[in-house]
Amino acid sequence: MSTPLDQLDKDSSSFKCASVIAAMAELDVATALLKLGNTATSTQIAKECNCDCRGMEVLLDALVALGYFSKSSTGDAAMYSVVEQYATLLDNRESTSYIPMLRHRARLQRHWSRLSWAVKYGKPQKEKSASFLGTEQDGVTFITAMNAIGLRLTTSTMDALDKAGIFASLPPDARILDIGGASGTYTEAFLQKLPQATATLFDLPVGIAQAKQRFHDSDMQSRVSLLEGDFTQRGFPGGFDLAWISAIIHQLGKEECRDLYRKALAALKPGGMVVIRDLVMDASRTSPKEGTLFGINMLVSTEQGRVYTFEEIRDDLIAAGFEHVAHAVKTPTMSAVVTAMKPK
Repeated sequence: MSTPLDQLDKDSSSFKCASVIAAMAELDVATALLKLGNTATSTQIAKECNCDCRGMEVLLDALVALGYFSKSSTGDAAMYSVVEQYATLLDNRESTSYIPMLRHRARLQRHWSRLSWAVKYGKPQKEKSASFLGTEQDGVTFITAMNAIGLRLTTSTMDALDKAGIFASLPPDARILDIGGASGTYTEAFLQKLPQATATLFDLPVGIAQAKQRFHDSDMQSRVSLLEGDFTQRGFPGGFDLAWISAIIHQLGKEECRDLYRKALAALKPGGMVVIRDLVMDASRTSPKEGTLFGINMLVSTEQGRVYTFEEIRDDLIAAGFEHVAHAVKTPTMSAVVTAMKPK
């Protein structure tokens, strides 16, 4: 039977496994091994990754112990391989690779290591912790990480929106505004669900660059407009039936959320709908558990970001001019959905 000490010990030491996975992702060790035919010595892998031999051997053995890699023989003759069931997930050459998300979390670990300072002063550390891949690549990593996780959620999210009656309320040729749409994961999902619809994806340059790659020469290219900008600095074009705000509001403070909602309201047709996908906390702010930990993530990473209760989201939407606010999809994950309507 687990004791209080067992639980405390387990939780406080979980950083060890996370750090091993983070190093594997940032150094792209699995991809290097797979390039070598998925059978290589630690020395060969170290050379491929431009790493120290001793350091690589220690990391590889830990990855074996965790079950991600396998090892045959001992000493200098030892050969390593990526375990088959993880090969696609850990191969950074694959479009469905989870490496971008693991790299994103590696960067977050450096933020979390400064949690005591963030709690004491109410703000993240002054200097952001860039990885050795560089700030520019970290920006690309964030966008591709959101795509990596989005690809695994779009089907269930679209099904939940359909069940909530959101698609039934839209005209067949709906115009959709994807605010902060990154590489277009959800834009693509909406257009697949609504074959006559068109979409405008609005994001910062790094997101638009990834979206251009996604839609270039695709059968959806003519249905997608890409608009570069910063929604904290400017508004959106008008005439939309639906404004999609996915995993955005937790990055913002209360007044920033209201400002975004006002801009979304202005972009919608009368009777148009805003759909917000994010964590939605209960009134106590202690559930869901994932939300409380994500609140920590925002504390160590943003100046004002936080997770919001339904009541807070509702009040801010009403203050911005929306009506008929509803908690349309209730789930203890980032896929909870709140909707509201622009008055006709």
